[in-house]
Amino acid sequence: MAHKYEAVAAAVREMIASSLVPHDALPSERELMELHHVSRVTVRAAISRLIDEGLVYNVHGSGTYVGSREIFSKSPKLTSFTEDMASRGFTPSSRVLAAYVVDADDELSRRLSIPVGSSCTVMRRLRLADDVPIAIEEVYLPAAILTLDQLRLDDSLYAQLAEHGHEIIRAEQEITATELDVEQCALLEVSAGSAALCVVRVSSSRQGRLIEFARDIYRADRYSFRLAVTKD
Repeated sequence: MAHKYEAVAAAVREMIASSLVPHDALPSERELMELHHVSRVTVRAAISRLIDEGLVYNVHGSGTYVGSREIFSKSPKLTSFTEDMASRGFTPSSRVLAAYVVDADDELSRRLSIPVGSSCTVMRRLRLADDVPIAIEEVYLPAAILTLDQLRLDDSLYAQLAEHGHEIIRAEQEITATELDVEQCALLEVSAGSAALCVVRVSSSRQGRLIEFARDIYRADRYSFRLAVTKD
């Protein structure tokens, strides 16, 4: 049986699709409570789901508004690019730019807690949503986790890792601003010197083993990161 909040979320999605445009205000919590005969907790759960999907956004003290499909807003939840885009109704795809093996340098040794010189599998991909370039992803995996021969270029990387007993459940990310170089601008189809977001990620398994070091470059005009913070 579906939860009540899922029915409310579905009704709001239909409302947005039929009569609202980006940045229009949604009905208030009280109005949604009365309209659907549910509690405030249920309404807030439904809105939270829609925020996670990037369909709406909340302005503290003002209300909830329809999001824009022009900007993908990433929540702090650990999801793959494919899951992230699919949840928003976009068709995700990838184009493999390169796949090769390198010996770990000092940075890879430190990031992945492996000896300098250890073999690492590298995959570089262009990530797209509805055929629009969104990000350039560069992933490093210890060869002890997944070798180049084992890597299936056209399949989900996280699914392959799970198949080998290395399901990723935690990631630490550092987000900084950067300026795209000529090659990156061409791949992402933006003008020279455009700004971007550089996301450095280290991911680990349920057992705490370090699985992945990644450096992703996102178009700043099409992608943002949304964080919720609280005061102790």
